[in-house]
Amino acid sequence: MVRAAYKIIDGKGATNYAIGLATTRIVEAVLNDEHRVLPVSTLATGFEGLDDVCLSLPSLVDRTGFAQRLDVSVDDTERAGLMASADTLRNMQQQFGV
Repeated sequence: MVRAAYKIIDGKGATNYAIGLATTRIVEAVLNDEHRVLPVSTLATGFEGLDDVCLSLPSLVDRTGFAQRLDVSVDDTERAGLMASADTLRNMQQQFGV
């Protein structure tokens, strides 16, 4: 799926609409104090092996913004995927000196 964005651009002409819609949804949850569960990127503190990277995980969003991350059970395959994503982010941080 490396070329997924290009397929979307070919079909719709752009990919920025989804980003705009997601941003709007987060802003609405904050402004309306909705206590809405959304996947927002935060420092994954307390999640074993992930507390040094930011990942989009199910989180409660209210008037304060990110209120708390929800604990969701994951199976071994999902955990491996999370760890692989974290490793990719760590490598990118290291590559850019962050």
